[in-house]
Amino acid sequence: MVASASGRSVIVGAGVAGRELATALRRKRKMAAVMGFLDDRFDGTRGVFAGLPLLGRIDDLGNVVRALQIDQVYIAIPSAHGQLVRRIVAACQGARVAFRIVPRILEIIEGRARLDDVRQIRPEDLLGRAPVKSDRGLARLLAHGRRILVTGGAGSIGTELCRQLGRCEPEELVALDWSENGIFNLEREIRRRYPRLSFRSLLGNAQESDQIKRIFKETKPEVVFHAAAYKHVPLMERFPEQALLNNIIGTWNVASAAREFGAQTFVLVSTDKAVLPRSIMGATKAVAELLVQSLGQSARFSTVRCGNVFSSSGSVIPIFQEQIRRGGPVTLTHPDMVRFFMTIPEAVHLIIQAARLTEGGEVFVLDMGEPVKILDIAENLIRLSGFRPHVDVEITFTGSRSGEKLSEQLARHDEDVVPSAFPHVFVTKTVRAPAMPPETLVRTARELAMRARPREIRRFLAELVPDFKFAKRSPARAQRALTVQFAVRR
Repeated sequence: MVASASGRSVIVGAGVAGRELATALRRKRKMAAVMGFLDDRFDGTRGVFAGLPLLGRIDDLGNVVRALQIDQVYIAIPSAHGQLVRRIVAACQGARVAFRIVPRILEIIEGRARLDDVRQIRPEDLLGRAPVKSDRGLARLLAHGRRILVTGGAGSIGTELCRQLGRCEPEELVALDWSENGIFNLEREIRRRYPRLSFRSLLGNAQESDQIKRIFKETKPEVVFHAAAYKHVPLMERFPEQALLNNIIGTWNVASAAREFGAQTFVLVSTDKAVLPRSIMGATKAVAELLVQSLGQSARFSTVRCGNVFSSSGSVIPIFQEQIRRGGPVTLTHPDMVRFFMTIPEAVHLIIQAARLTEGGEVFVLDMGEPVKILDIAENLIRLSGFRPHVDVEITFTGSRSGEKLSEQLARHDEDVVPSAFPHVFVTKTVRAPAMPPETLVRTARELAMRARPREIRRFLAELVPDFKFAKRSPARAQRALTVQFAVRR
């Protein structure tokens, strides 16, 4: 439903969405009086759309707000990319006027919203590029009538995989996770959404080889998405043995069981932090990629590298939002840090495409445009919350954490990255082999994890991943040095 408002409003965008929104607003009682449209197609001549005048271009917003005493701005361009949305938001904030946005085209197509729904602007609306649209037909071709297993099924990406695959009428959808609350909530949601779906939720651990084999023997999945992993860089620096157990041994348990029990397709969800890793987490994911590639030489096993995912559990967006709700400060580790960002639906879209495209051994990456400064994201979130960055809400820098890089890459220099059959998706078939047989690698990793000696673990990972560079100084010493550096710069 359209939110109630009083006073006068103007609509940015005189296309189909804008005209339908204007009609809907006028149908509602006690709604803001719509004074007209702003659109960059304005050529200086007065036009009329849906019975309302075209008042000017987007850059005229401030003057129009003051002249007509506008109280509310509706942004009605569902296909707008982040740069345009940021421009409109900046104009609204400069004019000190409230603003809301109509849903994106994808939300409308998927039935999650209508054109006349309006909502607060979300962080992903400010993505620095046009979002990649998902293909429901592609997911159906992959999933319809097939048995599918999603590990890490209760996580952000795993849950979205279950949502998108569940509507494609698979023969059976199985979700595995070791979070009791997570798997409980996932089961409730999937059964509510798809009451006729054959869905099974399993509480279990990818680190337990015998348990994984039992699951594969019982469910006989044809398609496997392995999204179970530890992803928090600072925690894995503190507990490297857990990174070995989950990211390496867990991946091998699931992948080798997939091969043993005849799964047709296996996709590992990896991270850009596996490229030139500087962290334990990144290095263990790089090793996981090597293991999957070793199996992919004789089966349809592949890897997808995702960038930072908007609003996933533990990502910077919800952390910043919580800090803003508390009144600040918003904490960043470094003012120059940049990251590639993607939305959860984009990540799942890429993963499903990879499952369709794979022939064996590939690494898939998404063309995510230019990386985004974390500082810019923090400032935009503060503005969207109605505050002024550095004035109403302070931003502080704490110093780079151990294992953290200022920027990430999606591919190494020695990887031959080429376009795939799908737009915005790139693939590399550069084959790399582990420095030791996979079985020996996994056995050694398990022994090192049991001894829990960080230095030995780092040396082991450096042997397997030659471009793994780890800090010689302790995290505490490195942070003290950076804190002094920031003080000098400010």
